[in-house]
Amino acid sequence: MGSIRLSNKISELSKIELLQRANDYIFSTGLNDGASKLCKANMKYGLAQFHLIQEKYGFEPKATFISSPDETISRNNFRWNSGLGYGGRLNWGSGSDKIVFLNIKPNCCGILVGGLEELPDAYEIIKEIDNVKSMELYSGEVLINWDYGISNHFINCYETKNLSDLNFPPYIFMIHGSAPEFRDDRYGIGLYIDSSKSLIDHAIKEPTELGNQFILLDSDAKEYFEFNKKAINFSNLKREIIAMNLFSSDYKVICNTPHQFLKDYNNMYLGSNCTDVQSDFISNDIFPTALRADLAAYLFRGRKSFSETTLKNNDFLERAVNFELKDLLTNANLLPHGGGYLLPDISRVQKVLEYKDQRYFACELIKARNKLKIIRNVKELQFEYRGRDVILKTLQLELGEIIARLNPIFSLKL
Repeated sequence: MGSIRLSNKISELSKIELLQRANDYIFSTGLNDGASKLCKANMKYGLAQFHLIQEKYGFEPKATFISSPDETISRNNFRWNSGLGYGGRLNWGSGSDKIVFLNIKPNCCGILVGGLEELPDAYEIIKEIDNVKSMELYSGEVLINWDYGISNHFINCYETKNLSDLNFPPYIFMIHGSAPEFRDDRYGIGLYIDSSKSLIDHAIKEPTELGNQFILLDSDAKEYFEFNKKAINFSNLKREIIAMNLFSSDYKVICNTPHQFLKDYNNMYLGSNCTDVQSDFISNDIFPTALRADLAAYLFRGRKSFSETTLKNNDFLERAVNFELKDLLTNANLLPHGGGYLLPDISRVQKVLEYKDQRYFACELIKARNKLKIIRNVKELQFEYRGRDVILKTLQLELGEIIARLNPIFSLKL
């Protein structure tokens, strides 16, 4: 879809023009399958809302979504109904503009990668997990909530195949988990706008013709970001505490990396590794990408992205220059953290039906394109996880360099 006419006021555009304009601010590197297309179809609604609100408060209306190859749906209904997809970097300012959009719902999820010299016994780990779940473990004042068996959270063990000058231990495990302890206001303002009364009390509700967003400004934005930092640090430490209890002190921390977090006031990594090693939240230049339990996982070394050649090859460069976003795109600094959700029966989004502030996505089916599957909430959809195509696309885009292949031994969800 081509660019529309420029207007001095975003708020003067029609709904169709707002959506067309928002679509131009999506820079997609996804696999363009059904889940990827659903993500983009929904994301333009969120970006259009962001643009209207940015203009209202005197910020440049240039909110942008840069996807990683695992671009997909968000199975969180509140986030999805706010016009937000998953798998990429959402930007709405320089990083220091004191405005935070709360519908993004950062949960500070990440992956701890640990190295072991000997292969752990799965049965022994199961017993240790049972012991840990029966204990009251604390990090400071915060009681740890075991969340390693829900959603796509897991504990996996792999055999290492070194592919670089780095000599990793022969066995590696991953612990994937978040910080549900910080979603409500028990320990501060709270991360989730739909879980924290304190956050609701501080937030400004901004209705638009395309939907509602909740925002924080100035000192409230600062308080929220400070709480977000506290939650990220807790989430990282929580994974290390769990690892210590399951594997004792014999393991070596290879990396402990968030992939769903607010990096600063204006950058949200939505299920995507941030490879900016200058960030206080990034400990080193090693990043995990975990696919399905039956496929190898990988450790990457990040690269500065995107190169000008990549921008040209993906038809990004002209828009990047025209919208003054080239610096943002050449410093996108992102890598997929997983394969992302695959919707096995959906081919593409034919149209979007709107009724009473709800969006219904009419999707063509892969095996019967003359039939439609009409979707409002995506959480209950049948899904799978993508495979090596995500890795191949990552290498094609030169987002990173593989430094180890991790061959799966077992995966635990308890």
